[in-house]
Amino acid sequence: MIGQDSRLIREAKAGNKRAFGKLVKKYEKKILFLSYDLCGNYEDAKDVAQDVFIKSFEKLSQFEERSEFLTWLYRITVNMAIDFHRQQKRSRHRFVNDDLSHAQKSLKEIEILNPSKTMLEELEQRDQIEHVLKKLSLNQRTATVLKYFHHKTTKEIADIMGCQETTVRNHIFRALGNLKKHLENLA
Repeated sequence: MIGQDSRLIREAKAGNKRAFGKLVKKYEKKILFLSYDLCGNYEDAKDVAQDVFIKSFEKLSQFEERSEFLTWLYRITVNMAIDFHRQQKRSRHRFVNDDLSHAQKSLKEIEILNPSKTMLEELEQRDQIEHVLKKLSLNQRTATVLKYFHHKTTKEIADIMGCQETTVRNHIFRALGNLKKHLENLA
């Protein structure tokens, strides 16, 4: 456990809201980025990240400090993203193409402002990767995002996802195979 985190956690557990605020400030970007990587939509990611910090504040007394605070936050984020996806499946009134049309509008706006071909190609490639990531199962996407976007080790991913390291490796192996297939179909 990082020394400063440990002190802030003790203070927050004792009721010091400012100490918890410092923890939020320290980790809010990482949690927002992970939320975005798991949700694929910035507005949804902001909601999930906010829910993560609300839940972590409510459950702070249950944090046993056996792992790093960030690992615990990542675990909550993954669980909140799973809940988000379950709720999204239940509410069929949402349009699947909203994200795609939003990305296309963004690309057109960028093209008008700065028609750099390499920049557009990079954005299109990133959009394709995000689109393909959405096609993976949630476990495959989570393991892949944590490994390649957040640079977590297999052990850290296993701790975050609450599974065995072999399961993580299996999720990543299958995800890479699926990503390759989907990207080949786009080409």
